[in-house]
Amino acid sequence: MTLQEYKEKNYSSYYNFGQALGIGGYNPACLCQRWCLTGDPKYWTLPSSKMMIKIEEFTKGQVKIQDIVREHARKKGENE
Repeated sequence: MTLQEYKEKNYSSYYNFGQALGIGGYNPACLCQRWCLTGDPKYWTLPSSKMMIKIEEFTKGQVKIQDIVREHARKKGENE
């Protein structure tokens, strides 16, 4: 399952999802949207290694680290 699929299944907004993940700062929705690979492709990023582990634990294994990395590589390849 991708991070975006998990978000759509469990949360109504990127802001709520970002807060649930514990993303601090002014706008957790922006960072969460970049990780879910939506919006403008030039802003897509991968979470840090610590955050990827946290995401896998938070989702109870529904979103795995390899899912995040594979989806990022696939979508970046499509948009280059």
